Amino acid sequence: MPFFLSLLRRHHPCQLYKLLPLRTITTVKDTIYSLSSGKGKCGVAVIRVSGPSTKDIMMKMGAFTCPPKPRTATLRTILDNKSKERLDSGLILWFPSPQSFTGEDCLELHVHGGVAVVSAVLTSLGKFPSTRQAEPGEFTKRSFLNGGGSCRCHTF
Repeated sequence: MPFFLSLLRRHHPCQLYKLLPLRTITTVKDTIYSLSSGKGKCGVAVIRVSGPSTKDIMMKMGAFTCPPKPRTATLRTILDNKSKERLDSGLILWFPSPQSFTGEDCLELHVHGGVAVVSAVLTSLGKFPSTRQAEPGEFTKRSFLNGGGSCRCHTF
């Protein structure tokens, strides 16, 4: 039986994060990003970013001189990291740690849902050092590892 499943049989899911080694929690160095609204045609696409470089990404892509008010939507021109080319106009929401979904600094970019715009923003995010696309379920995993596991979850 896999290790994780054996833990599930013996402990309540909300207590599992306490059983995991601390080095798992403290060695997260990559900033991850992903399209969280799903692929396909849509009016607005939501791109989520989480990790230690999130604030730097927000400041450069949103051309901020100082961080915006947390948990408040701000309409900004979204720029490419390297060329400073205008990618889109959209909403930027900043969620500083530890009061975010993952327990880390988080950013949501609400951009137009066209394939070209979404692709351009994701490509620009990939140009930042120490950033990578998130694996499936990685935002939830980081939340869980940072102590944000919800007792209302019923499935794994």
